[in-house]
Amino acid sequence: MPTPKQSLSKYEIIGYALILAGAIVLFWGTVKFNLLHELYTDPSDRKGGVFGEYGEFIGGIVGSLWALAGVFLFFATLTYQKREFELQRYELHKTQKIFQQQNFSTLYISFVNKHNDIIDSLTAYDINQSPRKGSNFFVFFQEKVLSSFVQKVRSLSPEQKSEKELHRLFEEYFTYHFSFYQNSLDPYLKNLSVLFRLIQRYRSETHDEGEYYSFITKANFTQSELFLTYHVAKFNLLKEFTTLDNTFNAFDDLVEAYRVESIVGQELN
Repeated sequence: MPTPKQSLSKYEIIGYALILAGAIVLFWGTVKFNLLHELYTDPSDRKGGVFGEYGEFIGGIVGSLWALAGVFLFFATLTYQKREFELQRYELHKTQKIFQQQNFSTLYISFVNKHNDIIDSLTAYDINQSPRKGSNFFVFFQEKVLSSFVQKVRSLSPEQKSEKELHRLFEEYFTYHFSFYQNSLDPYLKNLSVLFRLIQRYRSETHDEGEYYSFITKANFTQSELFLTYHVAKFNLLKEFTTLDNTFNAFDDLVEAYRVESIVGQELN
């Protein structure tokens, strides 16, 4: 692909104009002093001082014009050098950014693999002692919280049911079940918080607000995972999660029906 032609700078235009002006003056002076006639005239018949006057004319006017042209062309060279330095600096910055992204991609993949390994290791047992492993662990946890909450609420009299009381009960049951499985969930939640902090650090260092790592991470969440992490953050059960939604909008994909506000509202209705 041919490179686009660069337009002349103002210094070059002035410099070339001065060179042209000097050439025109040189030609005019040659004609004016009738120099060609003097060259072919016998030395004894030549007018005295013509070549001296011509030399002074050339040195005084043409020489000054061309010297000034050299100054402008020198500035033009400096301008091109400055432009080249800026291009080199831009290319260096782009190379550093690519290198930084490659390093972070390697680190990100290792954390995602570790994250998936932690999920695969999660295990809970239902009432029949059947194991609920991997992503089914989160489904089981959600079912436990909701079933215990609903069972408790529906045993209350209408007078006992208020939004504040139901909200307190949901938080109480969620916290209870979370505490029961906290030893299993801590590695998952802490690895996830570290992963998001790494993304946040990468975003701040590269000034890349459109990075796709957070989008990839959020896209892999199931609704049951979001149910867990949303309420962990809401009830301040893990301090690393308190600013997660403000930074990454991590819970945008959680359906309203799985949020405590909707769950409580459904039972009130």
